[in-house]
Amino acid sequence: MLGHNSNSNWLFSDRDVSISVAGLDGVGKTTIINKLLNEEITETYSTYGINHEIVNIDGLKLGLTDLGGKEPFRKSLWPSYISRSDALIFVVDATKEHQITESKKWFARSLKWIKKNSPILVLLNTWDKRINQKELTTVSNLFKSSSRRQSIECFSVSPITGKNLNKTIDWLANTIISNLVSTGISVEYFVAYLKTDNGIIEARIRTPSAIIDTEGMSPVIRYKFASGNESILEYMNLKGRQVVMAADNQTSCWLMTNVIDKNKEIKGADLLMKLLTEFIKEIQGLKEDKGTDISESDLTSHLMKYLIDNQSFWSEKELPMFEISYAENNS
Repeated sequence: MLGHNSNSNWLFSDRDVSISVAGLDGVGKTTIINKLLNEEITETYSTYGINHEIVNIDGLKLGLTDLGGKEPFRKSLWPSYISRSDALIFVVDATKEHQITESKKWFARSLKWIKKNSPILVLLNTWDKRINQKELTTVSNLFKSSSRRQSIECFSVSPITGKNLNKTIDWLANTIISNLVSTGISVEYFVAYLKTDNGIIEARIRTPSAIIDTEGMSPVIRYKFASGNESILEYMNLKGRQVVMAADNQTSCWLMTNVIDKNKEIKGADLLMKLLTEFIKEIQGLKEDKGTDISESDLTSHLMKYLIDNQSFWSEKELPMFEISYAENNS
């Protein structure tokens, strides 16, 4: 790790999203981060000041700031770093009942510092010890009941076995993306191509207000698939819009934003790539259920649920326009 570093400019460089990891001294913050980075248990010591690490998830860089848990650091460092973070992970040692009240007090203070609508994740560290589920639920509800508009999610985790660690990071990444997309990036056009037994199905979704020359985009937006177990991720800036593409050997999909703010270009590309890789995973799940014999109605139902009903891509509340047909038909 980098150890103590007073250069707070790190918060605004070399990562897409800044996350503060806070909690009392000795609750397991550094051990949890080490497990995420190395997938192994390493000897740790009390964090003196701050440590910085980056976790890369499907192209999205999550910058983790491990905040020292001793009281002097809580008073001097926590307000500054938490107030400039995009999200907060707060770690609680669930095996030490006598610390819960103190943890709750500092958690309440942290909620006053974190930016409005930022995701909040409370990790109840069990250290792989057997703890009654009722007790965990009680502690979880204690932190969830904090008065704020933002949702607070709680997971019990173990840095010893890795229990729920990947699940928590995936939840956090997806929540951050949803928040940022809904406030800063407008996706106006999406197209997906899916190989089936009957040919290649093409699905197009666009917002009614989108002003996009899809005919002029056709040389760029066309289906292409990866070979074998490989995957493809591509990004381009086309006529002031961001265009992102992702594909595996069965699914190829594109999305396009509205005219972008140049200051959001790099950040937006990584976020949109993450969205597309999540969509590819959803389609893989559909194929596991249906095999390659996926019909237009199967894909329509899935797209309506994932892309439109759940508002996964669209910052606008207006209902997107949807079309589906065969780009190539084997019959």
